[in-house]
Amino acid sequence: MLRVSPQARKLIPFTIGFLVIVAIAAVAVIHFARESVGAGQRCSGNLCWGYSLDQYDFQNRAQLRFWGTWGLDLRYTLPNMNIEKVTDDAWLGDRAIYLNLVFKPKNDSAAEGSRVRVVYDFQRGELYLNSPLQLWRVPDYRSTNPGANWMTESQFDAELAALAPE
Repeated sequence: MLRVSPQARKLIPFTIGFLVIVAIAAVAVIHFARESVGAGQRCSGNLCWGYSLDQYDFQNRAQLRFWGTWGLDLRYTLPNMNIEKVTDDAWLGDRAIYLNLVFKPKNDSAAEGSRVRVVYDFQRGELYLNSPLQLWRVPDYRSTNPGANWMTESQFDAELAALAPE
């Protein structure tokens, strides 16, 4: 039978507690460690709204979030790619945000990448997207061309021009 000294018995709860704290800290670091690709916000009166674009370091995911203090909280999971901003975010008045991004494969930094343009209209709650990537969109499978219902560059540019302040 194994005998444990009284001094060692006193250390057991502290050792267990220390290991639990280390495990919780490791899980928190893995869950919350992220790199912010971009973020911005606007406020008027008692209301604020904005966006954040984050790449999580240990989870192989990225997320685009649109939020508002009135309860808006839209989160879009993005593909596991390196995301670069082509230009700074552009606020269209105070009502919409325009993002011009490039998504590149993680394992090929020399790749040209795919251009992704996003506009979110906070006032009307509408999202406009021009991208060769499917992202979170569902194609129209009734068509022989599943991408036919996706927004073309000219359609996106027309919406962008309509939202841009004069």
